[in-house]
Amino acid sequence: MVAAGAVLLAAKGLFAKHLYVLGLSFNDVAAIRSVMAVPGFALLAWLYQTRSVAPAGHGLARNDMLLAVLAGLICYYLGALANFYALTIIDASVERPLLFAYPIFVVLISTVVTRKPPSPRVLLALLLTTFGVILVTDALRTELSASEWSGMAWILFCALSIAIYFLISGELTQRLGSGLFTLIAMTAAAIGMAIHYQFAEGWENIDLAEAAWWTLIALVVFSTVLPLFLMAEGVRRVGAAKASLISTLGPPATALMAYELTGEILSAGQLAGIGLVVIGVLALEIRR
Repeated sequence: MVAAGAVLLAAKGLFAKHLYVLGLSFNDVAAIRSVMAVPGFALLAWLYQTRSVAPAGHGLARNDMLLAVLAGLICYYLGALANFYALTIIDASVERPLLFAYPIFVVLISTVVTRKPPSPRVLLALLLTTFGVILVTDALRTELSASEWSGMAWILFCALSIAIYFLISGELTQRLGSGLFTLIAMTAAAIGMAIHYQFAEGWENIDLAEAAWWTLIALVVFSTVLPLFLMAEGVRRVGAAKASLISTLGPPATALMAYELTGEILSAGQLAGIGLVVIGVLALEIRR
């Protein structure tokens, strides 16, 4: 489930690029996407709840709801704004490897909190997937100017927010279920985005072409609602650390989709990076 979610989520950048060509700003894409996704999360939560039975004694605790709200605000409001803002300063080739540093944060935070070192398989997967993502994104050839260091800091903040989201979801999806947790978190993020957008742009000023609306719908369905639900369910099943490593299939998927859809040429190093990420994920999954 995590792998499928990561692949679907990888198409987000392609949708966003097309929307920018149609004249939308990053504020437009971030806010409208977030608000439009809420009904989809509500539908999935309702469908999933009707097909599953909640564990006995696990009611809807107030603290659990507040933690879910906090996770949504940190990652998909503050983290998303930091990500989109950073992309106005640095190139995507720098953003992608930094963003996918979040499995490192997940493993480090988990180690500190649980006081248990990660298993050798997790460490091996972490090394392979990290180096693979760097190769896929061709980050080793990128030279940064002084003005781009602030953009790197914003991306690392976003990566940390994703790690926090994974860790909170790993705990709460066990009690709330993946559907309800995702609905609460994404609704909180959408409210934050809606308020932010009103001050930044104003909802009354939205005037989009029909093509932009259809692209936004595709972005919401295929690269927001479905992948985030699948990843939440995957975290519930395999845990935050393993799920975060499996999700590093995202950058190779982006590279392959860019090759198929836009004709970008993949270098030998990028192909090797794709192989390393796949091997790293298999190192976690093969015994299961």
